Amino acid sequence: MNRRIDFVWLCVAVTGAVNFATNFARADEPTFVAPSIQVPPGFTVEVAAAPPLVRHPLMANFDERGRLFIAESAGENLRREELEARLPNFIRMLEDTDGDGRFDRSTIFADQMTLPQGALWHDGALYVAAPPCIWRLEDTDDDGVADRREKLVDQFGYTGNAASVHGCFLGPEGRIYWCDGRHGHEFRNERGEIVSQGKAARIFSCRPDGSDIQVHCGGGMDNPVEIDFLSTGEMLGTVNLFYRKRGDCLVNWARGGVYPRYDQPQCIAEFPSTGDLLGPVHDYGHVAVSGMMRYRGEAWGDGFRDNLFVTHFNTHQVARTRLAREGSTFRVASTETFLQADSIDFHPTDVLQDADGSLLVIDTGGWFRIGCPTSQIAKPNILGAIYRIRRAAAAPVSDPRGQQLAWSNASAPELAARLGDVRPAVRERAIQTLAKRGAPAVSVLAAIVRDSSLPTSTRVDARWPLTRMQNDEANRVLRSALMSSEPAMRQVAAFGLGANGDSPAVEKLVHLLIDAAPQVRRAAATSLGQIGDGIAVDGLLAALAEPSDPVLEHSLIYALIEIGDAAATRAGLTNENPRVRRGALLALDAMQPNPLRPEDVAELLRTGEPTLRTAALQVIAKHVDWSTAAGEAITRLLDSPKTSDADRALLIELLVAFREADEVRRLVAERLASAATTEATAGALLEAMARMDLATAPDAWQAPLERRLLASADETTARAIEAANNLGAESFAEPLTRIANDRSRSDELRLAALTAVAFGRPISDAQFAWLAGQLTAAETPSQRWTAARTIAAARLSPQQLQRAFELLAEAGPMEMSALVDVAAQVQDEATGKQFIASAAKAAERVSVPPGAINDLLKRFPSLASRLPERLSSGATSGDVAEQAARLEQLEAELDDGDALRGRAVFFGQRAACFACHRVGEEGGRIGPDLGAIAERRTRRDLLESIVFPSASLARGFESFTVATDDGRVHVGLLLNETADSVTVRGADQRETRVRRASIEQMLPSPVSIMPQGLDRTLDARQLSDLLAYLMSLKAN
Repeated sequence: MNRRIDFVWLCVAVTGAVNFATNFARADEPTFVAPSIQVPPGFTVEVAAAPPLVRHPLMANFDERGRLFIAESAGENLRREELEARLPNFIRMLEDTDGDGRFDRSTIFADQMTLPQGALWHDGALYVAAPPCIWRLEDTDDDGVADRREKLVDQFGYTGNAASVHGCFLGPEGRIYWCDGRHGHEFRNERGEIVSQGKAARIFSCRPDGSDIQVHCGGGMDNPVEIDFLSTGEMLGTVNLFYRKRGDCLVNWARGGVYPRYDQPQCIAEFPSTGDLLGPVHDYGHVAVSGMMRYRGEAWGDGFRDNLFVTHFNTHQVARTRLAREGSTFRVASTETFLQADSIDFHPTDVLQDADGSLLVIDTGGWFRIGCPTSQIAKPNILGAIYRIRRAAAAPVSDPRGQQLAWSNASAPELAARLGDVRPAVRERAIQTLAKRGAPAVSVLAAIVRDSSLPTSTRVDARWPLTRMQNDEANRVLRSALMSSEPAMRQVAAFGLGANGDSPAVEKLVHLLIDAAPQVRRAAATSLGQIGDGIAVDGLLAALAEPSDPVLEHSLIYALIEIGDAAATRAGLTNENPRVRRGALLALDAMQPNPLRPEDVAELLRTGEPTLRTAALQVIAKHVDWSTAAGEAITRLLDSPKTSDADRALLIELLVAFREADEVRRLVAERLASAATTEATAGALLEAMARMDLATAPDAWQAPLERRLLASADETTARAIEAANNLGAESFAEPLTRIANDRSRSDELRLAALTAVAFGRPISDAQFAWLAGQLTAAETPSQRWTAARTIAAARLSPQQLQRAFELLAEAGPMEMSALVDVAAQVQDEATGKQFIASAAKAAERVSVPPGAINDLLKRFPSLASRLPERLSSGATSGDVAEQAARLEQLEAELDDGDALRGRAVFFGQRAACFACHRVGEEGGRIGPDLGAIAERRTRRDLLESIVFPSASLARGFESFTVATDDGRVHVGLLLNETADSVTVRGADQRETRVRRASIEQMLPSPVSIMPQGLDRTLDARQLSDLLAYLMSLKAN
């Protein structure tokens, strides 16, 4: 159906800092009120499209006619199953029919889509990433509605939280690119056979017809969003959750590059390793980067050319970022806020350049909530809009898209002349048109490439149609440009020849490996890898001998991997230069089939060069069948008189990797038992044992581990408790109980020992009484929580259970979150009534988590009729209206507060915010770092997070519930995942490694680890002060 809206504009443009409203006549439309928006002096802001033309736009792209295609949301937060059942979202097409810069016609180009996030118009069709597919949409009869839909690529995993596929984007060589979040992919051929799969985030590309799918790069990051290309072909893009703690970054994505997060080793392992993970160009902080673009042309002046504009969803702004070359990659020379809105509901998701040089900024409005770290409650009634930013001094551009020019019948010289046009849209269309002309246009383009009197930008642009032609004559011209005196010309020529797999260029490309410009050396290395000719191996190895930056070194090693000539690469293992030996080692280890032998690597362990030795140890750790070599490496590390932090980490990694090897088990037993073993070495051994995926401890470890448990040094004992807990605390019940009962030990050690041994087991009345005392006497909130958890986990006697109910009635918010689980020990209705009475008393002061109550009601349904109102409301799903009313009530009661007093509340025992959150160098690491929280959250946001912490969980800090086959339930942050185990960090800061083989169920928890009810624990003065302190926390 062709749904079209023609609209007459009633509003006016405004400049500088603006505040304007548009009230439309339709009664069923929410009122659209644009926020106050600040831009630099000399720039203006105007509404380019607003409701009803658009409601919740996301990302957009122009076609050559100036029509704007917008991926748009219906404003609903839906999970995958609902999205696929309802298909509520769509692609909208906007037109500016009178050329005044304001769109006045809207058509639904393609409806019934999941969640489209991006659009690319290319060669008569729209390419869209809408999970689980990449689509090609075509309007064959030019009525403004796509009547042909083709799935180019599928399937991609997604949940509905927008961290999925984004795009598409046109590469300068003519390939279609898109970004994929860390939800996995699985591609099958026409026979249904899996040809590619993985969980990691990636950037993919394919030909416009969907063939030749390639992975450009990938890693453990959550959500790469958008990319753009420099005129020299380098790719830059935005990505969220690049690190933990959270970092939202700008990255120069390198071919074959592998990127963090460091807590996602399974994802990292999906890629060939070239050494350390590659880093970002710039970390913007916790801002939720979204769409980005490179500014083209000089409509705003030369100072804006090649600037990057990046949208920040969380902080309601668009940043302007200037790059500077640094080695083979870039650094940020400066970044500044270019656009800032004062509304918490202004969420920019994309920024793009119109043909006249103005920028369009897309605000999606207030609808998005799932996984959003600042939008706690969905506000679909807050509609979005599209704003146009103009530079007041910019000269008007006549026919900015060149629509008045002849294109289909223009001669090749006429088209080639347009490569020097000042209008970027005209240049790009000329590139595409010349590429389609093919061989007849080669000679004209060759003349431009050779004409040194022309601007470099024009000559660079002439190389891109030659690259897209992919024919021998065009490649011959590119090869000649490899000898240009200008680095940009050499770089672009190398890029094109690599993309085309041009074997005749290999000799010249090898010569560029010693080029004076690092970016040219990197381009040459990348191209040699794409071409894959073994003749290049010697040159690549020689290039590794020279000092280089991490990205260039990666490109050299990855080229060796892509070429895959193991025999030629093996010569590098005996090179006198350690950088060459390391590069050859890493390249060989990544080749398939793997050509390395244990003796190849054992020889490298004897080197005195730290980075080479580290690489050798890392390689050994990946080969679990190399137990002899591993034993030698472990012995060498254990015998080293000085062990660096890096060597200690490698020692632990090797011990964990070779935990099944008899030689390694013998070494552990001997060194753990030896009195000559230093405390530091024993600590490393115990830490490794705490991470090993073993059902039980080997017999030879039993006695030495018991002795270490009873050691006098608290640090050694603490590590021994962790090891015993991992290897089966029941096997070490006697020494653990001795520690728990030993009053000379610290409370922290006693608590750790009792927690390890008490699960599902009876505890003495004395132990129960001591735990009860810890609920108030413990030094830290995490110890109080652990004591509560231990009481709930132990098998209590009837008398102890009664006492637990009494403790429950008086518990604070943090202890309540663990102690409430004693409900699982209720065995009859009468005892259930007693539990409910205690929980009801507690609910007068704190919020009682509903999960345990719901489980109790399932077992004893008759108790539901006796449930007090204050418990029954918590035992059902939360009511958004009730939450909003409670927030309004609190806001009316609170005042501005005092930040200094608020700091005392934050770090005090009553609120205990510091137990989970970090500010500066103080506090825990369970929840988000709050060091600059005021820059991305409003006061109301923070109040909402305090009062209703489960309303929305910050991305990267979602809690999980992990249930194991022995009846244990671990709740906390998933800190690390490997093929063998997951590591959960609970509210007590303890990290528990859970064997995957023992996991019965692992589900994301809808309930935050942060206890609910602080608004009842704190009085109005304390809550006001706490908010004042949080609002004072800014980056500087």
